[in-house]
Amino acid sequence: MFTARPEPKRLPATFVALIALVIATLRLSVPLYATGGDFEECAEWSRKLFLGAERVARIMDCGARFAGRRKMGGGYAYYDLFQYRSFDIAGPNPTANERARIYSEYKRFLDLQRREAALAELQLPVAEEPRVLAMSTPTPTYLRRPKRSKVEACMIEGSLSCTWVKLASTVRNAFASSGSKPAAPTNSR
Repeated sequence: MFTARPEPKRLPATFVALIALVIATLRLSVPLYATGGDFEECAEWSRKLFLGAERVARIMDCGARFAGRRKMGGGYAYYDLFQYRSFDIAGPNPTANERARIYSEYKRFLDLQRREAALAELQLPVAEEPRVLAMSTPTPTYLRRPKRSKVEACMIEGSLSCTWVKLASTVRNAFASSGSKPAAPTNSR
């Protein structure tokens, strides 16, 4: 025959509603993924909510999402690693106009680097003023470029001219210290 099963006990509706309200409150006040309006807020949430390697990964993610850092007096600064300098920006990330300005400054920076490298490679003295025969005045000393040795002129480490000069001086010193000069090539016929 048919036996009646006892009905499972149900939780009172007020208890279920209270639990749902607590879960919703926690969910809204503490996000699962730490975010913020800028890097500092995001990093602070990450420091509070996570431990160990997860904390480091979250803080690095904050750094990837927010390029600017807060300045002491207010506002944000963006540090460009390629130019070794900071730019003032309006928010936690550069706007399109700010990115264009930073890029144009970077192009200018590269042009200056190339110009300095070319001058170091060529080692050209400053051109003297053209002289008129009737008035032969010497060039003022403040306009003359001081003569430098090739070793002193290596301002850009790793450039071909610096490497070549260092190699040549090392070889020259090695032969000079051994007391022997390299043998001159002979023509044998």
